[in-house]
Formats: sequence, C-alpha cells, structure tokens
Amino acid sequence: MDRKDYENNLVIQSRVACDILETVADGITYADTVEALSDEDIAKIEKIILTGAGDSYCAGVSTASAFELVAGIVTRAMRVVEVARFVNYEEKGYTPEQYLVIGTSVSGNVSRVREALERANAHGANTLAATGNNTAPVGRTAKHIIYVKLPKTDVALWPGAINYSASMVALYNIALRIAKCRGAISEEEYADMKKSIRDFIESYRDYLPSIEEKAFEVAQCFNDMRSLDFIGDHSDYATAFVGSAKVLEAYGGYTTYDDSEDWNHINYFLRNPESIGRVIVANEDTPSFGRVIETANTVKQLGSPCMVVTDAEEKLFPEGFFVFRTPKPKYSWLNPLMQHFCFAMVAGYIAELKGYANFRTDCPNFQQTPVQDQARIRESKIEII
Repeated sequence: MDRKDYENNLVIQSRVACDILETVADGITYADTVEALSDEDIAKIEKIILTGAGDSYCAGVSTASAFELVAGIVTRAMRVVEVARFVNYEEKGYTPEQYLVIGTSVSGNVSRVREALERANAHGANTLAATGNNTAPVGRTAKHIIYVKLPKTDVALWPGAINYSASMVALYNIALRIAKCRGAISEEEYADMKKSIRDFIESYRDYLPSIEEKAFEVAQCFNDMRSLDFIGDHSDYATAFVGSAKVLEAYGGYTTYDDSEDWNHINYFLRNPESIGRVIVANEDTPSFGRVIETANTVKQLGSPCMVVTDAEEKLFPEGFFVFRTPKPKYSWLNPLMQHFCFAMVAGYIAELKGYANFRTDCPNFQQTPVQDQARIRESKIEII
C-alpha cells in the first residue's frame, strides 16, 4: 500500500501545520492582546471561564492550565451549555464583575457560544471572544475580541485540526498578557514564553515525516477495529477528546474517551478488548503519569492494540504499542498544541481506507447542507436565563 493514495484533509493539514501555525503565532502581537483586554479589565479578574463547543471546548480544556500556572487565576474550562444556562455568577466569594468569560468559536456563528456570552454580559461579567470572524454573532456579542488570524491557504481546514491549534495559540497569548499585566511573570519571562510557542511549533518539523509514516501503519491496524477508545488526563484529556472527535467527523466511527482513573473503573469492562483500538495520551510532566503507565499495562494485559502519544521515552510503555514520541516543550502546558496531529493523520487515513467521506456526506441523513447546519448549530434558539 502506498500511503500517498490515501490522503485527505486531515493528513494534509497535519503535514503543513507548522507553516500555518507559525503564521498564526506571528500574527498575534502583544498590542493585539492589550487591545483585547485593558489593564483595568485584567485588574478585576478573579475567575476565568473558558468555553466553546466541540474542538473549541477542548481548546479551553487544553489551555486552562496555562491560565492557572502562568497567570495564577482560578480557571475552569466548561461545556458551553453549562455556561449558557447554568453558571451562578453570584457564587460565594465572587461578584459578577470578577468573572472573565472567554468564548471560543473560529466561525463565530455558533448559537450556544453567543448565548453563553450574552448571558455573562447580562449578569455583569466581562466577556471576550476568541474568533476567526470578528463580524459574526459571537464576536459582536462579546465585549472584547482576540482575533484568531488564520492565513489564507489552499488547504481545506475541515475537519478542523488546524483551527483547534490556532484557537489555542490565541488563548495562550491572552494567558500571557494577563500574567504579565498582573506581575505574575516578568518582561523577560513573557518574551521567553511567547517565543516558546513558536519554537514548539517549529520543533515538530523534524518529527512529522516519521509521525506520518507511523500513522499510516496504525490506521491499517485500527481500520478493522469495532471501536476506538481514548485515554488522557487533565490537558492530555483535551488531546484525547479531540482525537475521538476526529473519528466521528472523519468517518463516523464508534468512539469513547475518558481519563485514566474512570477508564479503569468503567471502559476496562468493554467486551472483546482485542477488537478495540486504544489511544493513550501520556506526557511525563503530568502529575498522573504513573497512573497512566499503570493503565497502559492494563491495556496490554487486555490485549488491545494501542497507540501512545507522549513526550516520554518509548521504553516506559509496554512492548508492541505504537508509540509516537513527540518533542518536549520548554513549558509543559504547551503539549496539547501539536500532539493531536498524530491522531488527526490516523483518522484521515482510516477514512480513506474505509472509503468514507468527512462529516458523513456519503449518507443522505448526514449531509451538511446549509439549512441543516443552521438549524442544528447556528440558529438554535437563544434563551437568556
């Protein structure tokens, strides 16, 4: 088999990810973040909520640790329906004006993200949109905007592997801006962290060819699996979640995702484990790394084929696993920025091996016509509670 005969959007996006994301990183300046949030806005922040739908929710999960570790502010990544309908802005110890709600939507047209921002505004919280379309409803609703500057490209960006990383770049820049303004990091530390984002993207150039080759090998192994099961903790959970999402978007496969502890309590019991492909995201600086290694050994005992994405040494994982060794960033909170491309390639290849079209456009019930998309996502009724 020649893997060049089985390429699709996800594979091509992953291959050119460094070029596009370096442009995104270069395109967000400190002045842009100052325009997005003034010193006065930042001085009031005591709690940050990161929200969005699908990959945009995951962008919040993956970057929350940067806001907490670097800026030192209590930060929660929350599902958008929770923020849109259930958040209590009078929570004990906080007042509404102490909240900053950041809604991420590259398209800027997702109704629930707009609703979450409208509700936050109505309750007196501050709001910021991270969006690639600042004239769309999400951008118009937020009090402030950080622009996700995706360059013009001939590469099709759906399913959205690139968009996900671009959103993270924008959110990282906001975290650094807040940290610098509040004195949590020095001017020198800010410059170093800012540079580390671009350096980490660049570091993947030498790794991507071998990742692509191994991804095609994994795709052939996983192609006949009845389901794929993803495992990751904390920020690595976001990478696992996104990998699971690409299974659905790329070819409509059956998939599950969980953290290492709940996996040992629940997904461990799935029948016929030899017919389930497992994907583990495990980075060495993760506080639960030891638990993830235990989980990997359990997967080995069950007899499931397994793919591991890690910045740790391959020898730490059971023999026979497909281990994708990735660069180790200077700051561990950067790991989610690029690791998901390992599985994006796998998902792309599986879709082509199966002969299935992205977003189920091969099936009439799932055709993504504008009317269906608007009714399902973009024109869902807005209710401010």
